[in-house]
Amino acid sequence: MFSVNERIHYGGSGVCVIQEITTMRFGRTRERYYVLKPVYQNASVIYVPVDNQQLVSKMRPVLSRAEVDKLIESMPEIPTAWEEDPQARKLTFDNLLRSNECRSLIVIIKTLYAHKERRQADGKNLHVSDETILREAQRLLYDEFAGALDIQPAQVHAYIMDKLGQTA
Repeated sequence: MFSVNERIHYGGSGVCVIQEITTMRFGRTRERYYVLKPVYQNASVIYVPVDNQQLVSKMRPVLSRAEVDKLIESMPEIPTAWEEDPQARKLTFDNLLRSNECRSLIVIIKTLYAHKERRQADGKNLHVSDETILREAQRLLYDEFAGALDIQPAQVHAYIMDKLGQTA
């Protein structure tokens, strides 16, 4: 069970703080809920029923600083997952996004960065659907890293480049 004021990662919402655990009544049913507030988004409050295992399984502790640094160090070895077929690629990337794992987000980002560079070399832009997935993967990863490193998401890219000995 999670605790009030704990920072967690919640599925596609990213890093959230558990504001409270409360009992609410909807109709005749009373249920306990985690009340989550996204940290880096101005989204509304999220209510997760404590007894709903499917939704609670999307909650996990935010990575530690050491875990983030170890993951960054392993980035050069993380493979890409390019699919030529746009529908197969979208399915692959959607599954990776839903996995709720930072390593999967890195696969997406590395894959689409490499493809973006190839397209730019040909004088072309990344397809809109790929650009959208790239932005979402970056948002989720940078939010998580920012929460672990106690920095802002906008500072994460420079932090990663510095750790990898590259220029931002």
